[in-house]
Amino acid sequence: MQITRRADYAIRLLLELAGTTERPLSVRTLSERQGVPYAFARAVQRDLSAANLIMTVRGAAGGAILARPPEAITMLDVIEATQGAPSISVCSHDPDWCARSGECAVHRVWCGADSMLREYLGGKTLAGLIRG
Repeated sequence: MQITRRADYAIRLLLELAGTTERPLSVRTLSERQGVPYAFARAVQRDLSAANLIMTVRGAAGGAILARPPEAITMLDVIEATQGAPSISVCSHDPDWCARSGECAVHRVWCGADSMLREYLGGKTLAGLIRG
C-alpha cells in the first residue's frame, strides 16, 4: 500500500486547520500555507467534506473548519476519505480477486497485516501529530 499524494495533501490541510485558532480558513489560504496546488486542494476539500472531517462556511469570512476535534480525527479517517481502505494486498479486501481465497496460507498473513495497519493508523490522531 502506498499513501497517495491526495491523502498526503489532505493530512497537511487538516493539520493546518487543527493548528490554527483563527476563523475558518479558505481553501486558497490552506493551499498556500501548505504548498498544495489550489485545484488539488479544492478536490481534497470535497473528499474531506463528504467524509464529515471538515465543514465549510460560506461567505466573506467563510472557509473550512474541522468537523470534529483534532483528537477525534485519525490518519485512518483521512486515508479512507481520500483513497479508500488501506490494504496490503488486493486479496485481503476482495475475496473474488483470487481463486485461492480461503485456502491460501498467505491470505491470512495479508489480512493480519491489514488489521495491524488499520489499528496503527487508527491510533494516530491530528492532535498527536501536532504534539509530535
